[in-house]
Amino acid sequence: MRQFPGQRQSFSASISGSPATSAIVALIVLFYLGVSATGGTGIQNLLNWGAKYGPYIAEGEYWRLMLPMFLHVGFFHLLTNLFGLLIFGSIVERTFGTRNFLVIFLTAGIMGNAVSFLAGPNPGVGASGAVFGILGAFSVYLLLNHRMLGQMGRQQLTSIGLIVGINVVLGLATTGIDNAAHFGGLLAGALVAYLIAPRERLFTVETPFNFGTPRMALRSATQPGSRVVLAIIVIAALVVAITWYESGTYATNILGQKVPG
Repeated sequence: MRQFPGQRQSFSASISGSPATSAIVALIVLFYLGVSATGGTGIQNLLNWGAKYGPYIAEGEYWRLMLPMFLHVGFFHLLTNLFGLLIFGSIVERTFGTRNFLVIFLTAGIMGNAVSFLAGPNPGVGASGAVFGILGAFSVYLLLNHRMLGQMGRQQLTSIGLIVGINVVLGLATTGIDNAAHFGGLLAGALVAYLIAPRERLFTVETPFNFGTPRMALRSATQPGSRVVLAIIVIAALVVAITWYESGTYATNILGQKVPG
C-alpha cells in the first residue's frame, strides 16, 4: 500500500520519496551552471550546448530533441520550471514509480521538442515540455481513477486544468514562449499515462482492532512492463515520423547547409 497522492506530506519527505525528480533537478542546475560558466545563456552558447534548432536537427543532430530539456535561457526560466518539476514531478514519481516517471519525463520532453521542431526552426530550450507532460500524465491518472479518488481527485484535476489554462493564455499573449513544445509534451504525457497509469482498487485491511467494521484502503494495480515498452514505442514512432517529415521540408543551400524550405 502506498500513500494517496492527495494526502499532505512534508516537502522534504516528498523529495526523499522521489529520487529521480531530485536527480533531474540537480542535473538541470548543473547544466545551467555549466552554460553560465562557459559564456552565459546567449543563443550561440546555448546552441553549443545542444539547444533545439531546426536546421541542425534536419542535418541529423537528433540529440537536440533531448538535450534542450536540461537547458534554460535565464534564472527566472530555470526557477519556474524547477518549481513545477519539484511539485508535480515528486507527486507523479510517487504515484507512477521511479521507472515510469522517467519514461514520462523523457518521452514528453523529446516529443515536446519534436513538435516544436515541426512548428518552426527557431532555437528553443527548457524543461517546460517535460513538465507539461508530467501534468498531462497526472491528469490522466486522476481521470482513470476518478471514482476511487473522489472529491480530492476532482479538486486536483481542476487545479491542473487551471494551471494549464493559465499557461496557454500566457503563451498566446507573450512572445518567446514555446507553445508547441508545451502541447507536444502534454500530449505525450497523456498518451503514456493512458497506457501505464496505475489503477486504484479498494481492499480490506484486516486488523485485530476492526471490531466488525472493516477498514478500507487504496491499493495500486500496476501495469505490466510490456505496456511501458509499448508506450515508448508509440512516442518514438511519433517522434521519428514528425522529425522525418519536417526534415524533408528543408532544402540545402549552396554552402551545403540545411535551410527551411
